[in-house]
Amino acid sequence: MSNATIEEVLTRTRRNALLVGGCLDGLRSLPDGCVQTCVTSPPYYGLRSYNGGAREIGQEPTPQEFVAALVAVFTEVRRVLSDDGTLFLNLGDSYASMKPPMGFKTKDLMGIPWMVAFALRDAGWWLRSDIIWHKPSAMPESATDRPTRAHEYVFLLTRRERYSYDAGAIKEPSISGAH
Repeated sequence: MSNATIEEVLTRTRRNALLVGGCLDGLRSLPDGCVQTCVTSPPYYGLRSYNGGAREIGQEPTPQEFVAALVAVFTEVRRVLSDDGTLFLNLGDSYASMKPPMGFKTKDLMGIPWMVAFALRDAGWWLRSDIIWHKPSAMPESATDRPTRAHEYVFLLTRRERYSYDAGAIKEPSISGAH
């Protein structure tokens, strides 16, 4: 099956489309209010390069510039979301390197997910929930002076105070005696 065009998705001729290219360019090609939910995991700050060139998200010189880049992206996401739309944003954290950015010390946990979440709230998003994604089989880390990180954050953000959310759809049965 071939990929649908944006026009086919918007007219409901086809259900899905894959936009290939830079995220801002792809988002800018969409009309206002055409998306119900966005689930995404952008590159983490300073962890790896995907050879995206000078504008590659995650390779900014400072955490503040990284946060600003994500706020720019999610300003466009907010525009394309429907009034009752939701954003599920998965972000992992980073540690300051041997040449830490201003305001950080070597080996500091930087708190990047919360920096982004608070910046998005300041940009007009409703920060509705922080969900812990527990990873029972987390990738071992080479650090020997702290525990291995075994979780990431998934933030639920909304465009408006009232939004579409079906709590029953994600309900799981309780397990007696489990912690």
